Amino acid sequence: MGSNPSRGTTFPLGKVKRAAKHLVSGKAILYVVLYVVFPTVTIAQVRGFKSPKITHMQNIVTNIAPNTTETATPTALRPAPGRSTSANPIWVAEADGIWRNTKAKQKWLYERPIIRGKETFKALGTKRLKLAKEEFARRITLRAQGTEPTEKASKATTAGAVIRLYIDADYPDKMLNPRPELMKGMEAKNSQMLLGFWDPVPVEACTCKRFDEYKDWRVKKLERSTAGTRMIDLELNTLTNAFRLAKRRELVLFNPMIDHQKFHDPKNVVHCREYMPQDSIELHERASILFRHPRSAVLGFQYLFEAMTGLRTEEVLYLGTEKDGTRFGTLTECGKFMRVWRCKGQRSVNPYCAVHDGLKAVLKAHKAWKAANYPDSPLFFPSPVDPSQPVGSEALAHALGHLPGKKVTSHGARAFYVTVRRSWGIPDSQIAFEIGHTSGGSTLAKVYGGVPLSWLTNGPRMSWLPKGKPAWKALSRKKTKSSTK
Repeated sequence: MGSNPSRGTTFPLGKVKRAAKHLVSGKAILYVVLYVVFPTVTIAQVRGFKSPKITHMQNIVTNIAPNTTETATPTALRPAPGRSTSANPIWVAEADGIWRNTKAKQKWLYERPIIRGKETFKALGTKRLKLAKEEFARRITLRAQGTEPTEKASKATTAGAVIRLYIDADYPDKMLNPRPELMKGMEAKNSQMLLGFWDPVPVEACTCKRFDEYKDWRVKKLERSTAGTRMIDLELNTLTNAFRLAKRRELVLFNPMIDHQKFHDPKNVVHCREYMPQDSIELHERASILFRHPRSAVLGFQYLFEAMTGLRTEEVLYLGTEKDGTRFGTLTECGKFMRVWRCKGQRSVNPYCAVHDGLKAVLKAHKAWKAANYPDSPLFFPSPVDPSQPVGSEALAHALGHLPGKKVTSHGARAFYVTVRRSWGIPDSQIAFEIGHTSGGSTLAKVYGGVPLSWLTNGPRMSWLPKGKPAWKALSRKKTKSSTK
């Protein structure tokens, strides 16, 4: 028999069961009636019925055996490990403080902490008792230190919080790998610029209209020497990277930067080919200026190496270093290829570069110069200040920017390599593989522009070396201060 203490009336559970069978089309009404008439009896306890959703608190309410007159009274869940009580047939203690729900299909293990003054169950994330004990011990330690391990991280409410998360994580790429130092420096500068506008902006307010406002703000706020639309696109790419990380950390529900509009017109793109030397004569004339001073001679060799190999600045500065048992800059047994390192995840594409006649001559001159100035340094381009470290990643770009005449850049040397190879009738697909691209040549046309189609069969066959003296003939006989110490 079941009883309702508040009304002083006793009802047999058998009548309730028979009445339930007649309410096939009105189960919802039955649930309401049962709770009103028998507030201490759960739906799961009415035999012949299975509740579609039994709440967590219903599961731990005391069970009433049929054909009895006992009243349900809550009881503390403190049985010995491996045993349950008549008051709690669902939750069984597997160990001290660790529980298992016997009615659940997945036999996960739980703890029963007190959070905000309420006792509750929290999953330990495993079905194995050994792992559950380790996790339980970890949580106890964190709670003793004043940290609740089960609380989720607070959501980021502003774009500024998203950017700071990206800064604190040290600017990882989309695979959560560390970025190269040069790229990391660019991301750091862009992040500081972004904070000036986006810091108070709510995440939900990051809309197309707000991007237009940022573009107008960025053009007016001339904190850098340039504020063109290309720079704005690069800064918004940094904001995209920050939101990607925040979404992965579950601090935002969506990335508002997906498919955001670009501000730089592709028709106005300036290819790096416009900042390359036009031929080997101009290349060696520019490099010879760097060779005239002992401290900039290392930059002269760096410039020639980039033009002869097509390596990026960061890649060429790896020459002479060792990683995972491979020393970059060494030659294969045949002497026709040099081992190199490539950034942007292109290390496995082509870890070699061909040693042609021009590169062979540069290697010979570089070896003699290095033996005279930095005999103890394994690096190809040691810093005059500290020979144990390579020159700075922006040193060559800074030096080239101060040369007289037409502007040339470090990446323009890479374009020079592509142009010379094209002039010998080499297809873009092969050149792309030589410089580490996997695009099959499509990227070359976008980044380095095109060439006449006739070059495939009858090109000008540009040379790597000038007919006159090469650039290193201008080397000063004076040694650097670091080499004379």
